Amino acid sequence: MGNVYRMMVVDDERIVREAIASHIRWEDHGITVVKTAANAVEALEYFQENPVDLILADIKMPVMDGIALLKRVKALREDVDFIILSGYADFGYAQEALRAGARDYLLKPLDEAALVNVVLKCKNDREGRQFLSSLWQNPALSRILPKKEQGSRYSQTIQKILQVVQEEISNEELSLKWISAQKLFLNENYLSKVFQKEVGQKFSAYLLDRRMMLAMEMLARDGDALILDVARAAGFGENSQYFSSSFKKYTGYTPTEYKKYIKEAKDK
Repeated sequence: MGNVYRMMVVDDERIVREAIASHIRWEDHGITVVKTAANAVEALEYFQENPVDLILADIKMPVMDGIALLKRVKALREDVDFIILSGYADFGYAQEALRAGARDYLLKPLDEAALVNVVLKCKNDREGRQFLSSLWQNPALSRILPKKEQGSRYSQTIQKILQVVQEEISNEELSLKWISAQKLFLNENYLSKVFQKEVGQKFSAYLLDRRMMLAMEMLARDGDALILDVARAAGFGENSQYFSSSFKKYTGYTPTEYKKYIKEAKDK
């Protein structure tokens, strides 16, 4: 994708925000730091007037803290990626941030490689959604592409489950039980009932939809993609045979047939 990913850094410590903005070669990854802000109020003012894709914000700042900023930003634009930075290894802070919609919670002092990896994950996820959206515009492809997810406003709990699915989609162990034990720390049966009520399908069916959607996107984007690589990315691990049979059952095509069909449709 050719679009530049726009990032804003918010931290009341000048040395921290300058280090993040200037000491990492973000431009090599197609990322531009469009703004550094010393506080959340300044950041919010900029955000309301300018396009921003990702915000990195410290959790502890005067006037308005990072979680309050996160909630204000999400109320204005739900699709903005948000990463909380903190000098406190506090489970309560992390849980509150993730429930409010943060993509991740990183501890200071920041590990540069870990920070870059998290930011790139956010960027790649956004590009994947944009790519798939562009394919939906092609009538020849619409019948074999996954349906768009409805834009309904879910509760914070369900939004967090959907976010975890997006972030952990390659994890073979991903399940509602895993999410309840490792991420949300809420009763699995409760989550199951709330999920089915709000989303309208069982979690297992939703997860399969997301895995297949990712696989279809990867195969459509890269005609040379290896089936095993797609299987791994979609959460099937090394079992490419099981992936292929699941893909055929879901789409009516084998992965190889699907790639061929997409290529022919694009060439028309």
